[in-house]
Amino acid sequence: MAIQDTSKLAPHPHLNDRMAFPFLHLPPEIRNQILRLLLTHTTPILTTSSTSLGPPSPTLLHLRPHILLVCKCIYKEGSSILYGENTFQAHPTFLTSSTFALDPYRPIGFAHLVTQIRRFHIRVRLDCDPFYQPEAVRNAFTGLNELQVEVFRSSFGVCGYEALDGFSGVRGVRRAMVYGSVDQEFARWLEGCMKSRG
Repeated sequence: MAIQDTSKLAPHPHLNDRMAFPFLHLPPEIRNQILRLLLTHTTPILTTSSTSLGPPSPTLLHLRPHILLVCKCIYKEGSSILYGENTFQAHPTFLTSSTFALDPYRPIGFAHLVTQIRRFHIRVRLDCDPFYQPEAVRNAFTGLNELQVEVFRSSFGVCGYEALDGFSGVRGVRRAMVYGSVDQEFARWLEGCMKSRG
């Protein structure tokens, strides 16, 4: 049976309906706007209650990260938005070495992705000894765009602020927030330390 030469056939009338949208031909500003709609969220990280001793509730994100699988160009542009513009939860013990967004049992396992994260939320329990050294806190969080430190303890007056010692060495955070079971004056002082450059 002869093989038909299809190079000279007229295109199918509905072929244009099936062609892919030329996303990469859009101006970079428009591509980034579309990627932000697919890859960013504004959902706050919520805890089960202000006195809960458990980990923070997973943030329910309605993101579409599968677009990063289209090609290398979209992966490069999109991953900087996904990891750079969303708030991720740092592990209360392992800090940024066990970072997660939705589920603490599904941490981000690649160091090169963790280095792209610029916004962190961490929940610090005052009535337990920290399992990290102050140097580890400083190295993990210095120079971020945003750092939220949610402080909690089982009851007031049962402990001091020793678990927060490492955060006073963090520097260069553009937006620092300390809240929860903490004195407001101390919280503002600690925020000032983290935002300072020196």
